[in-house]
Amino acid sequence: MSRLCIVPRWSGGPDSDFYPWLRAQPAVRARFSAVIGPSIERPDEPTIEAWLTSLGAALDLGALTDTYLLGHSVGCQAVLRFLEQAPAGARAAGVLCVAGWWSVDQPWDSIRPWIETPMDHARVRQASEQFSVLMSDNDPFTADWEHNARLWRERLGAEVHTIPGRKHFNEAEEPAVVDALLALAGPA
Repeated sequence: MSRLCIVPRWSGGPDSDFYPWLRAQPAVRARFSAVIGPSIERPDEPTIEAWLTSLGAALDLGALTDTYLLGHSVGCQAVLRFLEQAPAGARAAGVLCVAGWWSVDQPWDSIRPWIETPMDHARVRQASEQFSVLMSDNDPFTADWEHNARLWRERLGAEVHTIPGRKHFNEAEEPAVVDALLALAGPA
């Protein structure tokens, strides 16, 4: 069986939003042998370097074959930048980005590096078997969700699902996340 690594949103931790509920879902428990969440350094002021160090402490870049990565918001950016560092031939089983973005409507200073630091999309694409993205048609950070969806498809060949009215997926229960995760991972 595979393992799942959940990388949280800005200021998030293992008990934020839908993460505890997701871990407790019987279908998730049956599909994944382990569900981990790295101990993220400085979640309130995420820097690329700190978050990649945190991911590196939790995951071996060379041993991702049976690992699914779920990023939420800035956690998506962290997952992609982590995969960008993967050695040639190393591939995650799959990536699910929830409320993922390439830019935000009103960027603040500490988010700018996540938006402005170049990323080798081809290298990222090679480091995972598949990419799936869940977004909402009313996310308060990315009003132009159609443009955002197009970028995910163009840059990573991602399968994009738009869920009406879910904002930034910050509720305690997010059934669409479980559905997307299980669709990505397939049967146990």
